[in-house]
Amino acid sequence: MRSPSQSIQDGRRVDEINMTPMIDVVFLLIIFFLVSSHLARQENRHAVDLPSAQSSIESDPNAAPINLTMDSSHQLWLGATQVDLDEMITRLSQTKSIVETPVRLRVDQSVAYRFVEPVLHRINRIGIRDLSIATLPSSNRSGASR
Repeated sequence: MRSPSQSIQDGRRVDEINMTPMIDVVFLLIIFFLVSSHLARQENRHAVDLPSAQSSIESDPNAAPINLTMDSSHQLWLGATQVDLDEMITRLSQTKSIVETPVRLRVDQSVAYRFVEPVLHRINRIGIRDLSIATLPSSNRSGASR
């Protein structure tokens, strides 16, 4: 950024500051936050029709869980990346402090338990203890996909 320049108007000195670099930085910050928030939301955007539940516990809004999704074609998604079961376990095992890391399992309601059970078993074997299964309240069944 240039140093303030001086000009003379009506016999007085007037200091001028070039605002262009500061405006450029502000626009870059806005773009950065827009892109990063879009990527953060994209982790939950793989559309699945969640099952309903009569009772549930609200998740902690301050927690940043790892999202694991199984869609109606039995494909696994770790965040926004499609993975197979072994790759999912490898990636979860590489996570620092895996025991304290919360994992949210989002499973399409059309998936039978026999396809979910191996995932639960492998997650338990690597030591993850904070696992939640995402559901919708039974009153919210009006076509919501989260």
